Amino acid sequence: MQPQGLGLFVNTSAPRQLRTFGFLGPIVNLSEPTAHEGSTVTVSCMAGARVQVTLDGVPAAAPGQPAQLQLNATESDDGRSFFCSATLEVDGEFLHRNSSVQLRVLYGPKIDRATCPQHLKWKDKTRHVLQCQARGNPYPELRCLKEGSSREVPVGIPFFVNVTHNGTYQCQASSSRGKYTLVVVMDIEAGSSHFVPVFVAVLLTLGVVTIVLALMYVFREHQRSGSYHVREESTYLPLTSMQPTEAMGEEPSRAE
Repeated sequence: MQPQGLGLFVNTSAPRQLRTFGFLGPIVNLSEPTAHEGSTVTVSCMAGARVQVTLDGVPAAAPGQPAQLQLNATESDDGRSFFCSATLEVDGEFLHRNSSVQLRVLYGPKIDRATCPQHLKWKDKTRHVLQCQARGNPYPELRCLKEGSSREVPVGIPFFVNVTHNGTYQCQASSSRGKYTLVVVMDIEAGSSHFVPVFVAVLLTLGVVTIVLALMYVFREHQRSGSYHVREESTYLPLTSMQPTEAMGEEPSRAE
């Protein structure tokens, strides 16, 4: 980043005389603006004479001296910014300027296992998302192909799952910096597992209905047979009282 100049005009004892102090902001440099992972990078910050510079919180040894630091570039340093501040004291006044620079680190592709499970167990005829994510600089391309075929499943977007997706997949992230591969196994449960509980429930319901109807039929037949009883006729004649004359078959005599 190019520094910007700052002019300071200070009155002297002479009413019409001015002294001008030029103050350029700090200049921050990287030995490698775009570094490879594992390389050593030097960051330096400098300004004019009498200017105290501080690089990422570490001050230079003395005013007018540059500040410097070194690091072994890693993936975490990609996009890192380094800040340098400069301070100049003039007649008890302090002037401040700041500047920064950003480091880019090139590193190979990687896939985060936390976002790309090794084993997935899904049900047939459902919608899911394969949540695999790759990183790297330059940004890698990520593809998941089924072993033994060229079938590819989408990554990061919903898709409809069926039993044909069952199998082992090679998820590979690739860029100019290399390749990185993870194995993902998809276990798709067949749809019959949904049908069996329903079928059993239907059979149980039909069995209960059949038993209830059978009991109702038996109960009705029992009531019908118990409503009619044939009474046996007695073989004895009933006894009735008779008059003596009726018993002899004679008519009663009349008085003369």
